[in-house]
Order: sequence, then C-alpha cells, then structure tokens
Amino acid sequence: MIFKDNIAILEQQELMPFEKRKGTKRFTKSLEYELIATLVLQHYQTNDEVNYDLLLSIPMQERLPGVIAEYGNKRMHRLLVMILKEFCMAVPLPKSKKLNDVRVSVCACDLMLSSFEDQLSLEDIILFFERAKAGKYGTFKKALTHQLIKEMFEVYRQQRHEAFVKSKEAREAELKSLGPAERTSPEPTAIKNLFSDAGVHFGIRKKIS
Repeated sequence: MIFKDNIAILEQQELMPFEKRKGTKRFTKSLEYELIATLVLQHYQTNDEVNYDLLLSIPMQERLPGVIAEYGNKRMHRLLVMILKEFCMAVPLPKSKKLNDVRVSVCACDLMLSSFEDQLSLEDIILFFERAKAGKYGTFKKALTHQLIKEMFEVYRQQRHEAFVKSKEAREAELKSLGPAERTSPEPTAIKNLFSDAGVHFGIRKKIS
C-alpha cells in the first residue's frame, strides 16, 4: 500500500485545519486523515501486531527520505505537523498539558531526522501515532511532552530494528542452507581459457618499445 500519492490530499487538509473564532485558531479533525490512518492499520497490523516485514518491503524511494527529496522539506514538515496535531487532539488531556505550536514544529523536525536514520516511511509514522493513541507504548497521565513522544517513538523504532535484524538473519540462514554455489569449472582456469570457452577471441598485442 503506497500513501505517497495521498500527500496532496493530506496537505490540502493541513492548509484548512483552522477555524477563526474570536481571533483564535482551532484545529479541526480531518476525515481524510482518519480514513488513511484506518487503511494503514488494516494493512500493516494483524491481530494487534505490526507487520514489520510488510513495512520493510516498502521501496526506498517511497519512504520519507525519498519523498522529501521529491516534495521538499517544507511540504513534508507541514504534513508531519498536521499528523502531530491530529495525534495531540486525540489525547484526552487539557490543551495546556499538550504540545504548543512551537513544540509541534520541533517534534516534526525530529521525526524527519529519524526517518533518515532508519529509512522510515509515512506508513511508519502514521502507524506509530495510531498505536500510541491506543496506549501501546504507555499512557499519558500528566502531560503530553516532546520528550514523551520521543521515548515512545524510540520503542517503536527499536521494535522495528529488531524485526529488520531478525528478517536479515533469516534470509542469510536460508542462503546458507542452500550451500555453496557450484563452480562453473571444477579447477582454477586461466582467464583466456574462460574467454575462449565463451566464444570470445582476441589477439595479444605486443608492446611497442
């Protein structure tokens, strides 16, 4: 499932997430984001467990570093800010106990940096926040802080890394079980003979002194 093409849809929601009321701005929930988040959960989560193998199969050019290279840092930052605000709105705490706009912006920058470190995808980000809402990485008792989000995100990243290492070791074990590849020739063969066997003939030119 590729959500790269949905960036324009999510961006459009980010451009109109506020309602002016008595000189203040109020963030409103995005139906489009909720639908996309639901699809991410359905596709990359099975029996309440993350399908890391499927996440890790997302092509590199479709992960956040590749998307940032195509769309730019500013557009991706706006998108991550919107996702963070959706998350903050869902946490049952008073507004004074949540991230303000400046801290949301800084947190979005951290997510972008992390995406380069672990080659994360937009699906990773959405999946993490949806699972965090469900309390998979702890609860929000007193306040929702940047540091708390970083700690929870580190748990997700570590689990993802462990799944990557496990998958890599499984592939290596499978290749090892196949045994060494058969040599094309049972004994060491001169390079010129290999060319000759392949039907390639060339003459040796003498060095002109």
